[in-house]
Amino acid sequence: MRESVDGSKRRRSRAAVVLLAFLVSAGLAVPAAGAVAPGVAGLAHTDLVTVRAASLAVTCSTSALCPSTVRQAYGVSSLMSNATTNGTGQTVVLIDACGDSGIVSDLKTFDSTFGLPAAKITVYTPQGKPCSDPFGWGIETALDVEWAHVLAPGASIALVEARTASTTDLYGAWNYSLAHHLGNQISNSWGGSGGCPSTARHLLSNATSQHVTVLASAGDSGAWGSGQTLAAQQPADCAPVVTVGGTTLHVSSTGGYINETGWSGSGGGYVPKTKEPKYESTAKISDSYAELAKPDVAAVADPNTGVWVYESAGGGWYIVGGTSVACPIWAGFFADVNDQRAAGSLAALGNVDPFLYTTVYGAGGTSAHYAKTMNDPIYGNNGWAAGTGWDPVTGLGSFQGSALAALLGTSPAA
Repeated sequence: MRESVDGSKRRRSRAAVVLLAFLVSAGLAVPAAGAVAPGVAGLAHTDLVTVRAASLAVTCSTSALCPSTVRQAYGVSSLMSNATTNGTGQTVVLIDACGDSGIVSDLKTFDSTFGLPAAKITVYTPQGKPCSDPFGWGIETALDVEWAHVLAPGASIALVEARTASTTDLYGAWNYSLAHHLGNQISNSWGGSGGCPSTARHLLSNATSQHVTVLASAGDSGAWGSGQTLAAQQPADCAPVVTVGGTTLHVSSTGGYINETGWSGSGGGYVPKTKEPKYESTAKISDSYAELAKPDVAAVADPNTGVWVYESAGGGWYIVGGTSVACPIWAGFFADVNDQRAAGSLAALGNVDPFLYTTVYGAGGTSAHYAKTMNDPIYGNNGWAAGTGWDPVTGLGSFQGSALAALLGTSPAA
């Protein structure tokens, strides 16, 4: 996930782009651990590196996941051919800084490689010509667009490119999306320091009134907030946001779901001085801090079980990890749900967190829906330990697509 930059404040990028070990022998450029990739301050991470993989043939494996594998693993393959559950009539809004200069053609290449239908994409630059960062935000943008399309092939995509990576410009992109009613799900694979600001709270209030679901990546540096050394980060620490943590996804050679574990880099924890909302206390995830707990949900993020992304300006094909992957996956899934809700004359989801905690999960995870609709990773550690039910590594878990779509898509209270 990408970090925002406000003035002179700069933090490590959250995008996680991983190298498969055999690429080194192919003579591809590999930044040293702790090095800064060209044009992207702080992109490198101690155990994650950026590699130009343009000469690599695209093959599906358990460590290089293709769209069909992820769809099968999360139980949405059967939805994709159904025009009332594949996002048709919906728009996924993606907020990125700088953008990808070749995103339209990159998406076509991605789609043709994996046999996906052509996407309907519109690029907005409301603040003027955006910055250029092909090895950082360019890859991030391609990831967001391509994987939202994987999960919602019938949906349109509205890519709103902020002029810079400042939170001022990124929240300006939120405002533009809401003011112009671009779509009912807004995905943010970025984060910044400072907690949930008043600007975000105001925009989230508007989003809720418009039945817009706002999602954000939880971050890729492990546990944060009360009890940890890392500060909580915006917008993931805003209560009305669906905050998406990360897992390691284990699949069979044929793509069948085996299990998931909490990814060590997954952001999550307790937001200082932010009171635990009633829906979380009702769900009995209370802790000694009595503060807002995050993440809410999770999906694949471990770069060792990364996904394919195509971005021509940065060199071609990449295998990418991070909660930047998990966030657009959930955004695309919510577009599928809202497609189904529209077919049943129901309003779009909007702020869906209360329903997820009180109805899908129930007190202490006792709802009959929980085991049928969600995958619960019980192992793994990001500074906190994963465990049965909600935890600050993976939240409530990942979705069992068809079952959760059926519940969310037909429940008036959702």
